[in-house]
Amino acid sequence: MSRKSHRSDKTLKHRKSGFRKPKAADALNLDQTPLELTVESLGYDGRGIARVDGRACFIEGALPGELIKAEVVAANNKRVEAKLLKVLEPSELRVNPPCSIFQLCGGCDLQHLNHEGQLKSKQASVNQMLSRSLGCDDIPWGVPIVAKASENTATGFGYRRKIRLACYFDRSKQKLLVGFRAAKSKKIIELEECLVVHPELQAALELVNCTLNDLHQNASYLKSLQLFAHIECIADQDARSVCFRLMKPIPEDVIQDMVKAFASAGVSLWFRVGEGPLTLISGHESEYQLEGGLKIAYTPEDFLQVNPSVNQSLVSEVITQLEITEDDHVLDLFSGLGNFSLPVARVAKSVTAVEAIAEMVDKSQLNAKQNRLSNVNSVKQDLFDEDALGWLDQGADKVILDPPRAGAELISQHIGRTGAKKIAYVSCNPLSLARDSKEILAQGYDITQAQLIDMFAQTSHIETLLMFERKA
Repeated sequence: MSRKSHRSDKTLKHRKSGFRKPKAADALNLDQTPLELTVESLGYDGRGIARVDGRACFIEGALPGELIKAEVVAANNKRVEAKLLKVLEPSELRVNPPCSIFQLCGGCDLQHLNHEGQLKSKQASVNQMLSRSLGCDDIPWGVPIVAKASENTATGFGYRRKIRLACYFDRSKQKLLVGFRAAKSKKIIELEECLVVHPELQAALELVNCTLNDLHQNASYLKSLQLFAHIECIADQDARSVCFRLMKPIPEDVIQDMVKAFASAGVSLWFRVGEGPLTLISGHESEYQLEGGLKIAYTPEDFLQVNPSVNQSLVSEVITQLEITEDDHVLDLFSGLGNFSLPVARVAKSVTAVEAIAEMVDKSQLNAKQNRLSNVNSVKQDLFDEDALGWLDQGADKVILDPPRAGAELISQHIGRTGAKKIAYVSCNPLSLARDSKEILAQGYDITQAQLIDMFAQTSHIETLLMFERKA
């Protein structure tokens, strides 16, 4: 899950502080830069890793097995940062990125590595972290969880059903710039096409650009355009929604022109003004479907997995690996809208879904009701607070953990109190996964299977499913 925790976890952040410009005291022979390096592996952040005087050297854009020329830009006594100057001997896995703004946009950072290579490199990175943290070299890896081969998204493109666009009014050009943030910058890269978004979402993106360009033509609207902060675009099945975040209210005539444009295209229009409520201006609320006809309603600002095909594969895999029966009580922690709770409830005796955000709890319970599932109990609880441990004492046969990037350290330290036979841990951060796995093993569990989840193809973001079983 790629959502942010409401609490920061400084121990999990990739720190670039501590680096300083190389000096003689660094025991690095700067006279030999640029250096010729052989890249050994790919880090969890997508950068190539080589060795310089016994230190790990991180090079963005370099791939395992390549001979490269690089320039040192920062170093300390443990690590080196270098800039890729030239690939002397390219990897057979290197491909030409199809995106015209690759390396400018801050989104996809692995388009130069073929899809199979992305999966293998990500798995190797997670395996190394787990092995180092747990002190074992035999992590039992299963096949990666990917999109169905019959779907276009299986290629690693055209899969995203949700994107967030940044906005900035350029006074010199008298134009609203809309696009993604540039890599390591607040600069906006204007966007007309994105290769990783779903075709229906691409159509919504084109509508946004077209509508805003029309507003550009009317000088009286320019002041309104200065109030746009960012835009959420979402597409599911036949439904599309666009949510505009505004700093202040805009004139009614501007709203009506936008309603007309979006309604004619069958796109629902949402506004949030300042810290005010999220408001549906025209159209209807959205929902996504899981196998068996389950429908999960959501609004544009709700968290949902951006890759619907892989998400369905993941849900099915979790249910299969947990071997849920009609006698099982399942505890779903960090449950969100009910992405796992609802399909699990169809086969389990009961499900307790625990989530910290009150709005998500209400929607989860409503989704259960609308799907005629009476065995789901959705409750609000901050799972980073020690009060959450009371839910563990109520016991469960199976547990699902789907935490944000900060992980679930507190819960992992006490997970044995549930008495659960099996645990499914869905991770969006290999650092917190490695830390929490060590805690779970200390509670009397073994790892029975690890699987890479191909949720974010073309990017360095890594999702992993780790299955635990209580020792006999």
